[in-house]
Parts: sequence; C-alpha cells; structure tokens
Amino acid sequence: MRPFFFIKTFSALACCLICLAGLGHAVEVSIAQAEAKSGETISVPIMIDAVDNLAGVKLVVLYDANVLEFKNAVKGPKAGSLMHVVNSKTPGRVVVVMAGARGIKGENFPIVTLDFLAKPCAQESCISNLKITEAQLMSDKLKDLEFSLKSQDVVVVPSKEATASPAPPEKMPNAS
Repeated sequence: MRPFFFIKTFSALACCLICLAGLGHAVEVSIAQAEAKSGETISVPIMIDAVDNLAGVKLVVLYDANVLEFKNAVKGPKAGSLMHVVNSKTPGRVVVVMAGARGIKGENFPIVTLDFLAKPCAQESCISNLKITEAQLMSDKLKDLEFSLKSQDVVVVPSKEATASPAPPEKMPNAS
C-alpha cells in the first residue's frame, strides 16, 4: 500500500511541476487605438507589455491605404540598441524588422512608432484597422518567444476647415 502512495504523490507532484513550467508568460504585442483629423500626421505606437530578452522582431502591419499614408517608423527608446529596417514600398503594408546581438527587456514600452498621414475623409469618419498579420519575436539565443497580438482601429474624421465666411456682425439697436 505504501509504494502506491509514493507513486501517486510523485506523479501528482511531477504533473504540477510540468504544468507550472509550461505556463510561461506570452508577450502581448499591441497597437493602440488612435484618432486623427484629415491632413494630420498621427503617430501610432506598437507596444510590448513585458519582455525579458528580446533581440529580434519582425512585424508585418496592414492598413487601409485609402485612409492612411505611411510616412515613417521610429524605434522606441528601449529599442535603441536594435538596428531596424523598414519596407513600405507597397501601399497598405509596412514591414518592420529589428535585430540586435543582445536582448532588451522592459514593460509597457513602444518597440516602434508608425507615423501616418490621415488622408482626406468625406464621410463622417473613415476607419483603417491596423492589423499585424505576421510577427516573430526572438531571444538573443535565437529562440522564438511566445506572443499574442492585439490590433486596433485608426479613425480619421474630416477636419473643420475655416472655409466658411465669418458671421456678419450683429446690429446694435440705436440708443438714441
């Protein structure tokens, strides 16, 4: 009877340890929701919630080229040690690749900020979903890091241009 107790106890302990070892934290890569007026430049950060050893990043971001025009990609302050390459030749698609010899770590920081020009919008609002369609995160040991993705919308509203003529001055009643 005693050997079965030890076997059951050891088996249960081994299962618990295996389960706990597999519950590693997956990094969340997210795009913040944003709003801009037609004609404005809007900066949209791509955020990392928490990472300990990030040395490689590949992100493919799709957007509506009828609503937004890509202008620039700027590395976040924590990503200063990573080199980066941006391919934006195809309207509606931006590819950002970053790599470094040593991993970076941090919590709630922008890995890269994408700058867009909000195109004219004739409707009440125009919406472009910024969506990460391909991604890869790697450690400096060349191991893939687990992650989840969260995309958001960029809303463009028409700008209130000062084309309307000013209202005529009100006539004051004659006091005399």
